[in-house]
Amino acid sequence: MENNQRIIGVYNEWGKLREAVVGIADDTVEIDFIPAMKWLPPEGIDACLKYGGKKTADVFPEYFEILKQQLEGHVKVLEEHGVIVHRTKPILYKEENDFLTTIQKGNMLFGGADFFRVIGSNVLLLNSFRYPFRRKQVWVVRPLLEELIKNTNTRYCATPPPSPHYTEEDIYLENGDIMIDGFNVYCGMSGNASNEKGIDWLQQFLGSDYRIHIIPLASTRFHLDWVLTLNRPGLLTYCKDAIIGDLPESLQPWDKIVVNADEAAGANNLSIDPNTIVVAEQYGRIADEYLKRGMNVITIPLDMTIAYGSGSRCLTAVLRRDA
Repeated sequence: MENNQRIIGVYNEWGKLREAVVGIADDTVEIDFIPAMKWLPPEGIDACLKYGGKKTADVFPEYFEILKQQLEGHVKVLEEHGVIVHRTKPILYKEENDFLTTIQKGNMLFGGADFFRVIGSNVLLLNSFRYPFRRKQVWVVRPLLEELIKNTNTRYCATPPPSPHYTEEDIYLENGDIMIDGFNVYCGMSGNASNEKGIDWLQQFLGSDYRIHIIPLASTRFHLDWVLTLNRPGLLTYCKDAIIGDLPESLQPWDKIVVNADEAAGANNLSIDPNTIVVAEQYGRIADEYLKRGMNVITIPLDMTIAYGSGSRCLTAVLRRDA
């Protein structure tokens, strides 16, 4: 009998990117402030308090148009480099749209990296978000993801959903905090996203073949991928000032591009293959560092997606890379 099984797998952060999912900006709603977001700068907190629960297209129509344009520009770059890009659709049902809005209003369905995580041939539907407004995205991700992994080699699982009653002690695990290099898994922990219980769950799910290295982050930071990315074998980009202590021993010999503290998402870059990387155009200094190392650098405008929390790595849910 002919075997038509489709192969899914991600084994590192730089293998040739073959297939990905990118979200949409439709129906974006400004985020409501909750005390767990105390790490935001004062202007961010003020904006949440003033505009939380309001449609971005209504309160910031120019920003909304730029957000959509930059998202579509990112998709265009991926497709021009041979990546198969799947797109999510808007939320269909009122019940899904209203999910947990009594706890926290907001709707941002374009941060694709936190849709799901593929580690080896394991596919994790992500549902363990610290902020309640993010948990509704599972309703748009599941129908697409489950269709894409039909008749594949994958082991599929969803992360445990936290209680709507917020506590620090629940299980939180977010892909913005996860980097992989073979059987080495690096997990950031700032206290604002993933936590030790979430990382313990991940270790138990992956099993003893995988070794998880925790990277403590400054409490003013959110995700690891804003302060560290693995760009190709032996090359990483990181903000030393945002990491508490030393990097894990396995990463210490790597060549390092250092991001300054004021280059907020300077490390949030996406490798399309080991020699090709997408960088936001405002980070010309960092782009030059990749060029010095012989990489093909694609710079695109992403200042608005970054203002809404998503650089090129954040925008891209990776389904398949070459090993």
